[in-house]
Amino acid sequence: MHGGRGPREKTALVALSGGIDSTLAAFELLKAGWHIEAFFLDVFPEGSSNTGLLVAKKAAKRLGIRLHCLNEAKKFRDTVISYFIKSYNMGLTPNPCVVCNYKIKVASGLSLADSLGLDYLATGHYARAEVLHDGQTGLFKAKDLKKDQSYFLNQIPARAISRLLFPLGECTKEEVRQRVTELGLFPLAYQESQEICFLRGDYRAFLKKNTIYEDHPGDIVTRDGRVLGRHIGLYAYTIGQRRGLGIPDKTPYYVIGLDRGNNRLVIGKEQDIWAKELLVDHINWLVPPNKVEFCKVQIRHRHPGGLAQLRLLRSGKVHIRFFSEQRAITPGQFAVFYQDDQVLGGGSICRQVLPRKFCPATSYT
Repeated sequence: MHGGRGPREKTALVALSGGIDSTLAAFELLKAGWHIEAFFLDVFPEGSSNTGLLVAKKAAKRLGIRLHCLNEAKKFRDTVISYFIKSYNMGLTPNPCVVCNYKIKVASGLSLADSLGLDYLATGHYARAEVLHDGQTGLFKAKDLKKDQSYFLNQIPARAISRLLFPLGECTKEEVRQRVTELGLFPLAYQESQEICFLRGDYRAFLKKNTIYEDHPGDIVTRDGRVLGRHIGLYAYTIGQRRGLGIPDKTPYYVIGLDRGNNRLVIGKEQDIWAKELLVDHINWLVPPNKVEFCKVQIRHRHPGGLAQLRLLRSGKVHIRFFSEQRAITPGQFAVFYQDDQVLGGGSICRQVLPRKFCPATSYT
């Protein structure tokens, strides 16, 4: 173990998953002279196989740091998995990684850091936290835009950003792999999965097994109400989906809407899944909203972002109007606002707005 802290030593708690990113993040802080401890976040039920914990223990031992195991299985189930299931039951397409990052990883990590007397929380996320000219700390995209994870961090409260460290924010993924190999740390770490951690196989099978949602087949209809077929239950579909509709035609059909009130799946052609406007709710602002009008908006993780105008409504929602049409705007996903590389805020897409003249915010409720 590393020895006692100096009087002005910088201290941090590192989220150590057992993957190459978090392992290198811990190493880089040690190399820079930080006093660090690590924690492994266990979110799976007791008795589940947990390769990550075993690898994290090996990595912590090799690095010479104390490892704490934080079991948050109940909180994870009650918060993240519950949100995932409820969203599908409401006809929404959720993003559980966004919710997990701010309600589980960051919230639990900062709480543990406080109890240990450590100043910062460090993770292996590809993102950056930088001090701004006004002394506040902003959240920014990573240098490696292909691996950037700032989208998943959009709901973290502004007050918490100043306590976060992202040692890999200036690295590319290839640089990380090369560095881990050169340091001989690669045998200690495994490659993280890019899938949702609690899913094994198709999400529909998970929902059938874990939800009270009953399968309610219903009509598949076009925008003008023509019935073309039957769906197996709205939970099994998402906006923009093409596969699994079972309705052959000269050109493919796509899901363009979930009419939960009438239990109808609305389908259309390629041109019908493009739109310019949407409403966003439950917004977490990282900068004052009165300073945001024109920015880039990213409507899902791999979306390149589009230039848009934002209008803050009296209800607290934000009306977004893109300057060009965007494909498959999906209720339940997160819309994240960017100015250059800085995250301005983000919230949940509550609905797509049908094309019409863009009116002042006061005309909306």
